[in-house]
Amino acid sequence: MKVVSEPLSGALAHFLQVHGLDDWEGRFSHYEEEIYQAVLERVGPEDIVLEIGAGDLYLALQIARRASRVYAVEVNPQIVSGALGAIGLSMPRNLHVICANALDFPVPTDVTIAVLLMRHCRHFGEYFDRLQSAGCRWLLTNARWKCGVEAIDLQAPRIPFEQVDEGWYACRCGAVGYVGVGDRADAPPLEVAGCPHCRG
Repeated sequence: MKVVSEPLSGALAHFLQVHGLDDWEGRFSHYEEEIYQAVLERVGPEDIVLEIGAGDLYLALQIARRASRVYAVEVNPQIVSGALGAIGLSMPRNLHVICANALDFPVPTDVTIAVLLMRHCRHFGEYFDRLQSAGCRWLLTNARWKCGVEAIDLQAPRIPFEQVDEGWYACRCGAVGYVGVGDRADAPPLEVAGCPHCRG
């Protein structure tokens, strides 16, 4: 989701407060097409996909053409109703649209891939934990470093932060950082747990 800078209406501000969301979390704008393509390249016909923050269902409809099933969760009822009105009777049978706060929606245990396109998502760690607990294998997201789309193996073991001697790290909480003096600046990030950000 991109940040849209128009002022909040009183109703939208109240809605966001009720749902515990920041100003930009209740808004929606499209990403560049290459972001969507990076997600679609990872989805296969056997996958069951959960899209968190599905917005106008643009990506969810494309995923539905490739995947076995798609759960598209969007908190903003105005965006969902507009999208459903535009889709009309062309709604694919394998697309399940849920208007709810994804933080409250129970992750279905059959989900194989989750999609979270929300740069700098402040709830990343909570989504990570809930998806991992439900048995989801992959998280496709741009919420962490460099804002490109990454495929995170949710079931792979994480190393304790203390074991990182040098290099980039990416934590399950969503934090990214560098340890050391910069000798491994081009190395891929290590997946860690328990970084300084987690400890507050």
